[in-house]
Amino acid sequence: MRMLRENIVGVAVCSAMVLAGFLASGNVMAFLNLPALLVVLGGTVGATLLSYPFPQVRAAVQVAKGAYRNPGSDPDEVIFALLDMSIRSKVDGLQSLERAGEETTVAFLRDAMQMLADNYSVEDIRDILSTEILHFRQRRQHNERVFRSMAVYAPAFGLAGSVIGLVGLLFGLGDTGDILRYIPIALVSTLYGILAAYFVFSPMAECIRDKTEREVLTHKLIIEGAVAIKHETNPHILEKKLSAFLTPAARRETRQTFAEVRQKYLRMVRSRAGEVPIMDVPAPAPAPAASTAAAPAPAPAPGRTRDKLTQ
Repeated sequence: MRMLRENIVGVAVCSAMVLAGFLASGNVMAFLNLPALLVVLGGTVGATLLSYPFPQVRAAVQVAKGAYRNPGSDPDEVIFALLDMSIRSKVDGLQSLERAGEETTVAFLRDAMQMLADNYSVEDIRDILSTEILHFRQRRQHNERVFRSMAVYAPAFGLAGSVIGLVGLLFGLGDTGDILRYIPIALVSTLYGILAAYFVFSPMAECIRDKTEREVLTHKLIIEGAVAIKHETNPHILEKKLSAFLTPAARRETRQTFAEVRQKYLRMVRSRAGEVPIMDVPAPAPAPAASTAAAPAPAPAPGRTRDKLTQ
C-alpha cells in the first residue's frame, strides 16, 4: 500500500497548489459553474459510452482503482520464491512444487508451478504462459484506451461549452444579466475540460500502462525461472539470470536472499538426516588376543542431497 499513500500525498499537495492558484485570483466562486461542469462531464461520459460497451467502461474503472490500490507483485519476492522452489525441487523433486505453488499469492507463479508439477514440456510451458501474457496485455490496453479517449473528449466538450456560452452571450447582448450568466460558462467550461483531461483521465491511463508493464516484466521473470527449474539449472546460475531483471541495487539483496534460501534447505537436509532411525546391529564377537586389530569399517557414502544444491 506504500504506492497508494505516496500517490495520495502527491495528489493532495498538487491539488492544494492548484487551489491556491484559484484563491490567489481573489474570487474562488467565479470558477464554480454548474452548467459548464454538466456540459463537460455529460458530454465526455456520453461520448465514451457511445465508443465502448458499458461492461468495458466498468472494467476500465475497476482496473484503474486496482492500479492505485494494489501496486502489484514485488519482483524481489518473486525471485525469492523462484529460488526457493528451485532448491526445493532438487531436494524433494518437481512434485513438491504443486504444494509450493499453492502457498504463493501470485496467480501466474502458481500456474507455472502447477505446470512443472504436472510435467509439462518446456515448449508447452513457455507457449501457454507467453500466450497468457499476450492476452493480458491486450486486455489492459483496452482499459487504458478508454481513459485515453476520455482525455481526448473532455477538452472538446470544454470547447463546446465555450461555444454554448458565446451563443447565449450573443443573444443577450442587450441584457447585462444574460451577459454575466453566459460569460462564465464560455470561459470555465474550457478550464474544466483541460483539468479533466490532463489532471484525471490521462494520469489514470498512464497509471494503468505503467502497472501493466511492471506486471508483464514480472511474468516474463516467472517464465524464465520456471524454464530454468524444468532444466534443473544450477541455483547459482538461476540467481544470476533472474537478477538481470532487477536494478543493480536490488541485485545485492537478491544475493543475500539466495544465501538465506540455500542455508535454510541445508539445515533441512541435516535435520532429515538426523531423524533417520539407526537400525540395531548385533555387536561383533570379541576378536582373539593374538589376532591383529580389525580394519576400520569404511565411512558411509555421503548423501547426494547436498550435492544437488550446488549442481
